[in-house]
Amino acid sequence: MKKAVIIILSVLLVCLLGIGGYTYFYMNSLLDQVKQSPLSSQNLSPAALAKSLSIAKDAPKEEATGVFNILLFGLDRRSKDEASRSDSIMIASIDTKNKTVKLSSIMRDTYLAIPGKADNRINAAYAMGGAELAIKAINQNFNMDIKRYVTVDFFELTAIIDKMGGVDINVKRDEIPFIHQYLVELNKLDTNTPFARDITKPGLQRLNGKQAVAYTRNRYSGNGDFQRTERQRTVLTALFDKAKSKGISNVAALAAAVLPYVETNIPKSEMVDFGIKVIGFGNTNLQQYRLPVDGTYKSRVISGMEVLVPDLQKNTDLLHKFLFDNTNQ
Repeated sequence: MKKAVIIILSVLLVCLLGIGGYTYFYMNSLLDQVKQSPLSSQNLSPAALAKSLSIAKDAPKEEATGVFNILLFGLDRRSKDEASRSDSIMIASIDTKNKTVKLSSIMRDTYLAIPGKADNRINAAYAMGGAELAIKAINQNFNMDIKRYVTVDFFELTAIIDKMGGVDINVKRDEIPFIHQYLVELNKLDTNTPFARDITKPGLQRLNGKQAVAYTRNRYSGNGDFQRTERQRTVLTALFDKAKSKGISNVAALAAAVLPYVETNIPKSEMVDFGIKVIGFGNTNLQQYRLPVDGTYKSRVISGMEVLVPDLQKNTDLLHKFLFDNTNQ
């Protein structure tokens, strides 16, 4: 799932301590632990990069809007070497003009054009061509200007949540049996982290890494995959809030714990810059959104796949309004 928060959190943590000499150099050295992306286009000129990532000339540009977007991919992989789908896709948006942070989910079954491939579910793009193809597909379909991304699988997310001391989630009674099913699989697959016990009662409680990942993977209780994306945002929001509550004296240790799990194409200098911006927002909350928007898609079966066929123009307009329309902040 979501390394989402980690890049924003890690950046935040970096900047909280990035004000003084020794502290800055210490955090700078921590950033060296970040796994740098193999994205081939990251060293291209701006024009070549835009072409490589299918960024249209009329796409809202971050220089004009003040909104910096980062794609967050959560991979459904069982081993490091397998080509995997991105079953969690989010856009993390740092709005420097309105001083807000936004999180927009894209449903994995959204049926879209994949550049150079046949139309497919959007989660298949990552398996076909990695982060670069997935970014191209989202830019092309939703007329976006996205160049940055972060990827994590559920093993890494488990470790990150454990390093942060767990996460407080209000578990519903009907979710417990499905969390159990995913915990059985996670305990078998991941023997590097402690065995996770079942959740036995509903209510607000602290979940460890495996329990939280099992919670986010549930798409069978409630409103199916729609509610699963909501659960994913719930966990990220809780992690975001927890990181903000840490005192400065604890930030370095937290950053040192989570940064080794970060894979991104964001340069260190930008991480620090983004962190400084977000810290300056003050006590901001994550605003949430989801694509396709209710009433703007049709459920169909195409080539044996159950998919969501969106009205692309409506969804693009609504996404742009959420991200860039300052009158609605």
